[in-house]
Amino acid sequence: MSTTTLAADGGATFLGGLGTGGLALVLTVLLVLGTRSSSEHTFSKGMALFVGLAAGIVWAGAGQVWGMPNDLVLSGLASAGVGTNGPLGTVGFPAIAIVLVVIVYMMKLKPRASGVTGVLMATVFAAAGGGWAMVAGTVGSFFVGLAA
Repeated sequence: MSTTTLAADGGATFLGGLGTGGLALVLTVLLVLGTRSSSEHTFSKGMALFVGLAAGIVWAGAGQVWGMPNDLVLSGLASAGVGTNGPLGTVGFPAIAIVLVVIVYMMKLKPRASGVTGVLMATVFAAAGGGWAMVAGTVGSFFVGLAA
């Protein structure tokens, strides 16, 4: 048990206290450059999805300007009636989470589209609660630990 603690503490010290805003910046640059077709190292669909999910979670945690994508997604879904009895009936955030997973699984997405979907998933998973929020929380805990 102490080995795990020491490893986590050493990792945070090694990175020198990035801060949540600094980590948000690093993940943003990584997502943009990793999804460019002209980059030296281009992400696969899965890697872009993971980095997008991590970036979205860290952005929401960093607040300030970084929190704007989270706010836009929530506002857009609320205006579409998600979470209430809207034009499509009662559609909750878990339904939107499942739709996003189905889209990623069923469609041939390019890395950039997959990364953007990951960012959307970060907001939707957190809002959906339950197991969805646990996925977002686990990814978020790892990356926020790096920012310490």
